[in-house]
Amino acid sequence: MATQERCDAMKKNWKEKGVTESFNVAFEGLFDTIRTERHMKFHCFCTIIVLILSLFLDLAKAEALALIISVTLMWVTEMFNTAIESCVDLVTEEYHPLAKRAKDIAAGAVLVTSMNALLVGYIVFEKKIPIYLKDVLKVFKDSFQHTTVLVFVVVIMLVIIIKSFFDKGTPLRGGMPSGHSALASSIFTIITYLTHNPKIFFLTLILVVLVMHSRIEGKIHTLFETVMGGLLGWGITYLILSIINM
Repeated sequence: MATQERCDAMKKNWKEKGVTESFNVAFEGLFDTIRTERHMKFHCFCTIIVLILSLFLDLAKAEALALIISVTLMWVTEMFNTAIESCVDLVTEEYHPLAKRAKDIAAGAVLVTSMNALLVGYIVFEKKIPIYLKDVLKVFKDSFQHTTVLVFVVVIMLVIIIKSFFDKGTPLRGGMPSGHSALASSIFTIITYLTHNPKIFFLTLILVVLVMHSRIEGKIHTLFETVMGGLLGWGITYLILSIINM
């Protein structure tokens, strides 16, 4: 009876979760998969490479859509595979033909989506890869919006990867490093790069400090986490801008 009451209370609490908490739970599942599954780390690395290549090359909408769908399917099937393996291990730790069948089928689904992703990547990039580095950099020099998108993508992906290795806080609150501080510092670096006006420099610097202070004051991050986030955002942004404008 007591067990049933606890289950009912847990169900009630689950239904009463807010929108932010629901997103936290979803991101926790994503981060846990990246942190614990070797294959997911590889998928994360490949996704970053594909995103960077996509920004370098002049892809048609259909090609970009095919890549987005393929990458998404790869992530989804890998997460379903991990979920199925966890459920099977929860039910039985001993060898059972049905347990083996469930894991093998789930692994087969990952294999199919992997082959699909490789095929789509080959079709899309096969004639576009032979491109000179100076032409690639010229794309970013001529269009600063591409550079900005690249910076934000790299900063966000690095924050996600680093957070996945630290078992502290939730994906949207707390943890190491502070994603808000990283993005704020990245935006500050981009703005100061675009203008040499000292007034704009100090105004954006004040905004960065306010963002970092709000994370500390709200007890969401420690001073160390916010500082590391700020240094990460500044360092990655400065590095990318320096490489592009060499």
